[in-house]
Parts: sequence; C-alpha cells; structure tokens
Amino acid sequence: MQLPDKIKSKHFLICDDYESMRTMISDSLTQLGVVKISTAKSGNEGFKIIESQLKLDPVEFVITDLMMEDGSGIDLVKLIRADAQAKVLPVLMVTSKSEVSYVLESIRAGVNNYIVKPWATEDLMKRIIEVDEKVSKTLGSGT
Repeated sequence: MQLPDKIKSKHFLICDDYESMRTMISDSLTQLGVVKISTAKSGNEGFKIIESQLKLDPVEFVITDLMMEDGSGIDLVKLIRADAQAKVLPVLMVTSKSEVSYVLESIRAGVNNYIVKPWATEDLMKRIIEVDEKVSKTLGSGT
C-alpha cells in the first residue's frame, strides 16, 4: 500500500502535541512511501516550520491535530489560510472530536478534509489522496 509518487514525494508536516501521535502518523506516512516528514508539537511551532521552510524545502502537506496545548489545529489553519505564500497548502485535520460543531469549525477555518481517531493507515491514505485531488483541482495544476 503506497501513495502515488506525486504525493509521496511531498514534504509533510505533522502537528500534534502528543509525541505518540506524531510517531504513529509519521510511521503510517513512511509505510505509505513518504520520505520527507517534519513534526511540530503545536500549531504555533508548525507555522514557524512552514515559514522557515518556504524557500529551502517547503512544506507541501499539513496533517494537524485539532486540540493542542499551544495553538490549536484550527489556529494553525487560520494562519496558513491568511498567509499569501502558504494559503494553498493542503491540510488534513486528525482528531478524536467527531461532533458536528468541530467539523464545521474546521471547515470554516479552511481544512481540506477531516479524519477521526482511531484510523487505519489505509483510511489515512484515502484522505490524503482526496485532499491532494481537491487541492489540485482548485489550483488547476493537476499536480
């Protein structure tokens, strides 16, 4: 089970305040063929990574938790969507919160898709592909 080459070659950023979740998502991405993975403990740290990497090795896909101690996933998405260079980044929200209010708030903030914990690697792969296709269509680039 692998992601298409055009996706697995992207630089992924995982934002989650729990090291175990960062490791689990990173392991799943590695299993799916991704080789460039950065991690952050918070939305604030994640956005600093995005900003600092813009010219060197830009982050091309963000997977973030909803609830974090220092800067929520929604805060991160709002920062991304407000930034002229980063605003088109694909963002997948990974969370244990399945209530409609959380989903709607995430969508309003600009999340491209949402996956509820626990999830299987195959489900994560499907969501990543869906997000990539949606963003590619929006950009009209086909990449």
